[in-house]
Amino acid sequence: MGETTVPTAAKARPTYDVVLRPRSSLVRSTALSIVFSVVPLAVALVWVSFPLRLWPVFAAVVVVLAVLVGVVFVRLRSAFVGIGPDTVTARGLVLAVRSFPRTEVAGIVLGTTFGSSVDRTTRELVALDADGAKLFRMRADVWGDPALDQVVEALGVQVTEHPRPMPARDFARRVFGARSDRS
Repeated sequence: MGETTVPTAAKARPTYDVVLRPRSSLVRSTALSIVFSVVPLAVALVWVSFPLRLWPVFAAVVVVLAVLVGVVFVRLRSAFVGIGPDTVTARGLVLAVRSFPRTEVAGIVLGTTFGSSVDRTTRELVALDADGAKLFRMRADVWGDPALDQVVEALGVQVTEHPRPMPARDFARRVFGARSDRS
């Protein structure tokens, strides 16, 4: 039996010169928002459904939503951008882990964007390859302004900065041109 088993090879974990994580205040405020607003609402819904004898349905919905929120919270805590001597690795909230050679990053676009209100702006960083395809994107409201500056410094590639704030949709059009529907 010893000849039929395959020895396990330990995967070499990459080492990074720079490791960035989402702002801890964002993680903390997300957890507190869930605890102090969603949990009481879920308990109230189940409580009100007792007389209607629908409480198992409401309880099941609450459990499914709690599991989904837990998954999102774990993903938020495990998100990172790692920049090593040869590799860049990005793990976001939604997308899987993406690793690519550091030499693939040809340029960085920095811009300040706003949504529905001009008063609330945020910086964005988009790393592009030589063909103009997006490698990864970071927003300062999630990662913080110092993290964006660290990425620019660590990668040391050409930086294109849009000095004036613009709507997020316009920023995407300028960065990606007609191909703004890419992830």
